[in-house]
Amino acid sequence: MKKSLSVFSIFLVFLAMGFGDAAGQLVSIIQKAFEVTPFTASLVSFSGMIMFGVLSVPTGVLQSKIGKKKMLITGLILFLIGTFLPIFSFSFTVILLAVLLMGAGATILQVSGNPLMRDVSPEGRYSSNLSFAQAVKAIGTLSTSILVILGGIITATVAYAFTLGGILPLTLAGADGPIDTGFSIIFPIFAIVLIITLLCVIFFVPNSQNTQNIEQPTTLGKCLGTLKNHYILMMFLGIFFYCGAEASMFNRIPSILDGATNLPPATANIVLIIALFVGRLLGGITLRKIKPNTFLFITIGISMLGNIMLFFPYNPITTWMSFILIGIGFANIFPLIFSMCIDKYPALSNEISGLMTTAIVGAAFVPLLTGLAANFNEKYAFIVTIACLLYLVFVALGNRKKAAAV
Repeated sequence: MKKSLSVFSIFLVFLAMGFGDAAGQLVSIIQKAFEVTPFTASLVSFSGMIMFGVLSVPTGVLQSKIGKKKMLITGLILFLIGTFLPIFSFSFTVILLAVLLMGAGATILQVSGNPLMRDVSPEGRYSSNLSFAQAVKAIGTLSTSILVILGGIITATVAYAFTLGGILPLTLAGADGPIDTGFSIIFPIFAIVLIITLLCVIFFVPNSQNTQNIEQPTTLGKCLGTLKNHYILMMFLGIFFYCGAEASMFNRIPSILDGATNLPPATANIVLIIALFVGRLLGGITLRKIKPNTFLFITIGISMLGNIMLFFPYNPITTWMSFILIGIGFANIFPLIFSMCIDKYPALSNEISGLMTTAIVGAAFVPLLTGLAANFNEKYAFIVTIACLLYLVFVALGNRKKAAAV
């Protein structure tokens, strides 16, 4: 029973990680709400993403000294402070600081939560549990878009009701529409979930015990030095290119679906996130039956097929099918690479976790290439994502050779 509560608590942590994806989805909304330039609005997303590059390795180093549970609690507290700030003061500067703290918290949760899932998982269930956890994370990501829409409707309705009574000025009713005026409601909701998660972690997650006899406190030099291991370097680059490809898809999906189906950006993001959720749910079940590296080949193949379909002439059917395939294919690549690497070197779980989380900065760099390619032709952007997937084929082949050599 206690083991189940521990796993449940880590699932809640992954739900909170999904909230960390809110910044990217809010950029266009924040631009309209605060009437800032596109570049200024993009600083919101950048302030959260840069934390993965800045904090991941130092977090892995500190985690090896104070333990995963304490590090996880630290991340939840930072995340919680970030969600509290907009509740008491709502301005662009406050939002920027809030997202910075939320990004810092999400980074720590990634570094601590992924290996801690291994500690609380039954033997042989780590890969499947991590895929299920990524499905839960997708729910957190999806909730942002849904809450923005619902929050806007609630905000506009309440504001209109109070306006009729002369209590609030008319401007609070939301002249720019419900989506632009309601995104502030997500912060108190995030705060409530984070408080529940924090309490669950404190009371139900044990201090790491099953690997403490082989783990030694790490240093920054030792953490970076693990990249001399060719296998770890290969997996690190796999995460880098995967995150870059996924972020590129989120960047390009609004314009593609708008051209093919006239869907607004918020709806387009929901389509891909739902596909990711379904894929991760199916992945958690499938990984109980087949080996992780075999499943990695399958997911890469599905992703590749979806990307190739984007080169077909645009029409609603092929566009929907391609993005569903991409979402399902992309869904399990991160947990598969992460879990295979830690399972191979459990004594380096802190170092690997810090490095793999640092590799998420691929989501900041690869989209620059896809954006540059899209300047010439929208479809050229997917040549970059296919190149990323080809590297992942190399990763899968590398794991097969390692397994054959054992």
